[in-house]
Amino acid sequence: MGHQKRLPTSMDIRQIRCFVALYEEGSITRAARRLHVVQPAISQQIKRLEAHHDVQLFLRDTHGVTPNALAHEFYRHCIRVLTELERADAVLARGADRLGGKIVVGAQASFHQFVMARTLEAFGEQYPEVEVLSRDGYRSDLISWLIAGELECALLSTTQDLLNMQTRDISNETLVVVGHRDTLAGRQAISGRELAGFQLVLPSRYKSMRNLIDAQFGLQGLTLRPQLEVDSLQSLLHITLRPGWLSIIPPMALSSELFGGALQSVALLEPAIRRKVVVAWPRHKSLPAPVHKFIDILSGILADIPGVEIQDPAPGSGDA
Repeated sequence: MGHQKRLPTSMDIRQIRCFVALYEEGSITRAARRLHVVQPAISQQIKRLEAHHDVQLFLRDTHGVTPNALAHEFYRHCIRVLTELERADAVLARGADRLGGKIVVGAQASFHQFVMARTLEAFGEQYPEVEVLSRDGYRSDLISWLIAGELECALLSTTQDLLNMQTRDISNETLVVVGHRDTLAGRQAISGRELAGFQLVLPSRYKSMRNLIDAQFGLQGLTLRPQLEVDSLQSLLHITLRPGWLSIIPPMALSSELFGGALQSVALLEPAIRRKVVVAWPRHKSLPAPVHKFIDILSGILADIPGVEIQDPAPGSGDA
């Protein structure tokens, strides 16, 4: 009995990854940068895919590429394929009893003030064979690194621009006013209107926290006019050591050990500003087992911070 002739494979994982990157980026240049390949490689894989099935998936013009109706349907299947592939890889990665390997996590600067340092220390003690790289950056940078596959996950505030991400709620926290203990002596709280009587230092409008603060003050008919705008959290806190200076920060950014306990925080009223924190990762990926452990340790550390409310994962949310 003769051997059966093998049919050529209709597509491979490279074509699927190139298609997804081009679909999501809308540009061959950006798709190539995301996958760390040259632009002709993207074009070649897409042309092969279209030619093999005698279809067209993108409308091409001088402004880039636009997916057509067939591409929209095909994209949904590709995401499922990549998701299952990541889960299969995770099964093998969890095959060993002990955790190992390397994970790369990202976080906004307010996490890196204290929370990430404590989490990294505790995680290293419990799982010494896992190598961890922790990166901080602007929110937009972290999202770009997630899309490019440079991070397993990132800790971010709010979820407005995370439509292509999976997310797991981590915590809710109410922002506080911080200043030298002499500046805030006798106060348990301060209203938004009262802040006009102090010198104010805030992050610039390049930071998502500043946008959140301005939006909530705007709902009260108030406009903040800070004397200084400083993005470095460490520098911002140094400024609040000066008499008469205040700022608005998340409670996780302040520690009683900082500056010998010279800084004090009080509640902010009218407006009271709440910030939601999530861990985000690309929706076609699964979180490796070490990342789940890292998030569990992080949540435990956050739970000990006054003003931070830990969120239990909703049934069916996140990673199976």
